[in-house]
Amino acid sequence: MPSSPRGGRTPERVESLRQRFLAGDNAAFEELLGMYMPLLKFVARKYCAERDERDDCLAEAVLGFLRAIRTYDSQRGSLDGYVATVASHRLVDMARRRAGPPIEYTDALDGWGSSLGDPAEAGVIDMVTLADTLSDHERACFERRLRGETLEIIAEGLNVSKASVSNALARANRKLGKALR
Repeated sequence: MPSSPRGGRTPERVESLRQRFLAGDNAAFEELLGMYMPLLKFVARKYCAERDERDDCLAEAVLGFLRAIRTYDSQRGSLDGYVATVASHRLVDMARRRAGPPIEYTDALDGWGSSLGDPAEAGVIDMVTLADTLSDHERACFERRLRGETLEIIAEGLNVSKASVSNALARANRKLGKALR
């Protein structure tokens, strides 16, 4: 493992502190947290632009850090990368929880019906209009998912990777969700 000059932490020092923390030494945790706080603040700033949210985001990042140092496997890469990834995932989960209740969509984007009744009566923008904001790929993935197909089946049917389907669905949900708020 190459040494890392970031925050004055070397892999050997970090691993020594991590092992001490896992053995119950809370002072080792505090020293580790001090070393990683600049990284955690950087990650938290990426997800929380508003000043009043930054404390909450930093707290979530610290909880991600705690999980990361407990579950880290040195055979799978650097601790810095793992900490950033786990903290980021924790912040994404926090953002999803704050997003509000899930939005119900029709089972097709053809303009016929709505799970909420008549869109005009429900106060929901017509899904056909919203569907125009989606790319062909996003729309195809979204419609197939609404029919209950798994990511694997959608990927196979469209001859793309599962990650491509997942990304397209995330973009479609984000676009449709913004329009319905």
